[in-house]
Amino acid sequence: MAINVLGINHKTAPIEIREKLVFDKESLPHALTDIKNIDGVNGVILLSTCNRTEVYTENDYDNSKIIEWLKNQNMTRDISDFTYNYYEEKAIKHLLNVTSGIDSMVVGENEILGQVKHAFKIADSNNMINTPLKKLFEFSFSVAKQVRTDTDIGANPVTFMFTAMTLIKKIFEDFNSKRATIVGAGHMSKLAIKYLQSHGINDIRLTNYNYDKGQKVAKEHGCIYSKIQYIGNLIATSDIIITSTSSSTPVIGKGLMESCIKTSKNLPVVIIDLGVPRDVETEISSLDNVFLYSIDDLGEVISKNFKLREEAVMEAKKIIDNKIDEFKQWLIQSDSEKLVKAYRGFVDDITHGAIIKTKKMIESGENIDQAIDYLASTLKNKLTHETTTKLREILPLLDESSLKKAEEIFKKNK
Repeated sequence: MAINVLGINHKTAPIEIREKLVFDKESLPHALTDIKNIDGVNGVILLSTCNRTEVYTENDYDNSKIIEWLKNQNMTRDISDFTYNYYEEKAIKHLLNVTSGIDSMVVGENEILGQVKHAFKIADSNNMINTPLKKLFEFSFSVAKQVRTDTDIGANPVTFMFTAMTLIKKIFEDFNSKRATIVGAGHMSKLAIKYLQSHGINDIRLTNYNYDKGQKVAKEHGCIYSKIQYIGNLIATSDIIITSTSSSTPVIGKGLMESCIKTSKNLPVVIIDLGVPRDVETEISSLDNVFLYSIDDLGEVISKNFKLREEAVMEAKKIIDNKIDEFKQWLIQSDSEKLVKAYRGFVDDITHGAIIKTKKMIESGENIDQAIDYLASTLKNKLTHETTTKLREILPLLDESSLKKAEEIFKKNK
C-alpha cells in the first residue's frame, strides 16, 4: 500500500473543469464513503477548494477506479489529461507544498492551510483515515507552521481582492463615487466589503440566498441588505458587482444582464466572479460595457505581476525536503514495528498450539520428558522451517551492509 494523491488544480485544469468537481459540506461525506468503498483504498481525505480537488489515499498504485469515480461526478468528458498522480515521496512533497502555500495560485496565502485542516477534520470525524495518512497530515501542519515561521513565504501576499481592486481601478477614474453589490455572505464576500471600504467605496449593497445570514453580515459590515429576488434592480444600479456564492448554477445569466444594462445608467459595469462553480455566465463577457473577470483571470494577473522573493521560496523548499526525509524515516519505523508485531503473532500462534498439545500429552499420562522433547522439537521445526525458507528468498536481495546486519541476528552469545 502506498500514500498517493490524485487531483486537479489551477495549474492543470481550467475553471470550466474544476467547477464540475467541487464538493461542498453536504456532498463531501458521501464522496468520502464512495472512495473508501473502492477496492484497495484503506484511507481517504478529500480536499476541495476553488483552485483544487485532490484525493489523498493509502491505496495500491492503480488509481484508475478513483479516476473513473471522478469522471462520474458531473463530468461529460475525459478528465485524465487534467489530472496528476503522485506516489509516496512525491505525494508527501506535494502535500507539504500545498499546506505551506507554495503550490497556491497566490503563493504564500494562508487560507489553504485552514482548508486542508478542515478536509482532514471531516475525513477523521467520518472514520475515513488510517494511521499513515493521519500521521502525514498532522505532520504537514507542523511543517507549514515552520515554513511560515522561518521564512518570508507569507509576507504581504498579493491577494485576489487586491488584484480585483487593481482591475476595477483601471476601468473607473472616479473610484470613490461608485456603487457596489456583493452577492454572497461568506468569507470572500466579507473580505470584498473590507477592501471596497478601505478604498473609499461605502455605497455597498449585499444580497444572498440565506436571509438571516445576509442580514447579519450586512449589519456587521455597514452595508444595505437586499433580498436575492431583487438582484435585477441591484445589477441595474451597480458599477461594481462581486460574487462569491456556493451555488451550483449561475446566479447571474446573460438574459438577466442584458435586460439590466438596457435601463442602467451605471455603465460600464465591472463584475468580479470569485465563485467556483462560477456565479456568472461566461457569455456575459461579450456584452458591451461589461467587464467580467473570473478567479482564473485574476490568477493570470497575479502570476504575471507578482514577484515573490526567490530566497523565501528556496528556504521553504529546503525545509520541506528535510522534512520529507524525516517523515520517510517514520514510515520505515512504522513498517518495522508492523513486521515485528506480525512476527510475534506468528510465534505466539505456533507456541500456543504446541503447548496445548504438550499439556494434553501430560494429562493423558505420557512421560513428562517425552512431552518436553515433543514441545522443543515442534517449536524448533515449525519456527525454523518458515524462517529459513523466507531467508533463502530474501538474502540474495540484500546488499553487503544489510547482509551483515542479518548475520548479527543469528550470532551466538559468547
